[in-house]
Amino acid sequence: MCCMNIEIKRLTPELCDDWLGYFDGIAFGDHGEWALCYCLEGHMTRQANEDLKDHVERREYAKQLILDGKMQGYLAYNRDKVVGWCNVNGRDNYPYIAELFAYAKYEAPVKKTKSVFCFLVAAEYRGQGIANSFLNKVCEDAKAEGYACVEAYPFTDANMEFQFHGTTKMYLDNGFTKVADLQFVNVMEKEI
Repeated sequence: MCCMNIEIKRLTPELCDDWLGYFDGIAFGDHGEWALCYCLEGHMTRQANEDLKDHVERREYAKQLILDGKMQGYLAYNRDKVVGWCNVNGRDNYPYIAELFAYAKYEAPVKKTKSVFCFLVAAEYRGQGIANSFLNKVCEDAKAEGYACVEAYPFTDANMEFQFHGTTKMYLDNGFTKVADLQFVNVMEKEI
């Protein structure tokens, strides 16, 4: 488990500058080539994500999603420094997941589902339990919000370098079960 005093806070418009600061300077310190991300993939169709290549425009789009309450999730703080991010929302709020399910011909059960789309922990804080702390908070809050389950989409290839969806093992260790294999990702689910 985590060896430091990490505080998990829900992303709010008031924390937008903290989020932007994390993505601008810390999040991809070890992989600058991914800095264009701004965690937009789930919030757009695949084509729209591929088309939006301008760094400034992507940053502004993410900022607007936060200010409008459409990008949701949690920030991990070590004292006053953001050291991690978890993108979480109702499954229906992720166009990318709808496209993925349609492509794989997967019919997801119709129930109120909270989706864990990605984790991004600063390099020097990885392997210290922050993703598990996020996952516990997600499940706790989803239950309080009336969700029936929490769902996640780890890559089926456990050897991929960047497991931003989390790993199948992490979900299994936290009480999730695999409900589908969509060739590139597993669908993991936890009833709450």
